[in-house]
Amino acid sequence: MAYGYDYYPYQQTLRRSAPASVHTVAILQYLGGLALLLVAGLMAVVAGGQLNGSQVPDFVRTGAVPVAGVFAFVGLVVIALGRKLQRGRQWARVLVIVLSVFSVAGTLYDGLAATGTHSNVLGGLVFPVLYLVLLNTPAARSWFRSHTY
Repeated sequence: MAYGYDYYPYQQTLRRSAPASVHTVAILQYLGGLALLLVAGLMAVVAGGQLNGSQVPDFVRTGAVPVAGVFAFVGLVVIALGRKLQRGRQWARVLVIVLSVFSVAGTLYDGLAATGTHSNVLGGLVFPVLYLVLLNTPAARSWFRSHTY
């Protein structure tokens, strides 16, 4: 029986912007990627031997170029991953969650297996645990599932 209008009281409207928890993770990803690009740039300067009059050994110069390239590539991937999180791509959320779980497991293993050395376990757990919490809020799960929250 139709009354001339389609009204679905439980239908949610699509949102244009991600929830605050997803924005927080994306901003942290952007900052991490920019930091990696900055490190790559500094390594490129070292590889070029353009420091203020200091002599850079040849083995440092030749080894810094490939490492700088890896840092730059990873930085760009991290920035792209942050953007995909912000746009609501489920695969990006799953990838960040899986990498965070591996990071937590590796950090805990390193902390438990440390034999007398000072291991910074708490510092290594901050960002992965934060990502796990923020990407598993009800609003974030709803955003990645159907772009509503």
